[in-house]
Amino acid sequence: MHPHRWHLRPTAQLRPYIDRYWGWEGKHELPPHLPPGTGSECFFHYGTPFLLDGRESPQAVLLCLRTRAMAIEENGDLGFVAVRFRSGYLRHFCAQAQAHLHDQELPAQAIWGDSAERLTDQLRLADGPASRAALLDQFFLARLGQHEDRPGRALDALLDKLYYAPGMGIEALAEHSGWTRRHFQRKFTDAYGLGPKQFVRIARLAHTMRMLALEPGTATLDAALRMGYFDQAHFIHETRALTGSTPQTIITGLREKSHFYNPPSRPIT
Repeated sequence: MHPHRWHLRPTAQLRPYIDRYWGWEGKHELPPHLPPGTGSECFFHYGTPFLLDGRESPQAVLLCLRTRAMAIEENGDLGFVAVRFRSGYLRHFCAQAQAHLHDQELPAQAIWGDSAERLTDQLRLADGPASRAALLDQFFLARLGQHEDRPGRALDALLDKLYYAPGMGIEALAEHSGWTRRHFQRKFTDAYGLGPKQFVRIARLAHTMRMLALEPGTATLDAALRMGYFDQAHFIHETRALTGSTPQTIITGLREKSHFYNPPSRPIT
């Protein structure tokens, strides 16, 4: 199967919560690891599922916030459609607490029951990206109607500021919210299962690696400084602490093989 990739925006009502739908088909050589990441993603396979930490992925698998690197390997020709939720926004589509979903590869049926299995079958039979996007719109609009956390939307706005401006200090964000730093940290951790400081560390690394993957002419230190690292030593230390690997090892894998980074939906400041 010839390699092919695509991405589409969801319907307008879902765009505040879901960044995009995207998919791959054919033979792709994956990097050895998925780095830590703040987002959640659901993969619906209609080709051969990839391997995660040495085990074949479920046909429909949900990957949530990762505080560690996860091993990934192709297991044949890929065919999948993926749903990329904005960081912290999965909770608007399910009843499970976010803190219980981190660092796992969960069958989608564990979150959405038999309806996820039916959706997987429909996506496998659908004809092309547009048809698959329409099925996903229908499914997630229904889930949003059941689980949307409307009182928590104010906290979502603060999380967006933290995600898209990883150099912003926690103190400044707490002041912007009108809460004390302690109250902000508690509300953030209760909602997302992760403290804001750790969230920023993971988001900053993801932004930097995405820039280096999508803009191969960018110097590593330039990207690191633009994303808020103090200097090269700071970037190397943080990368080792979060992934167990050197930056160069990860960057080489991203640039020599396929990767899951898509262009950002808005500028990172």
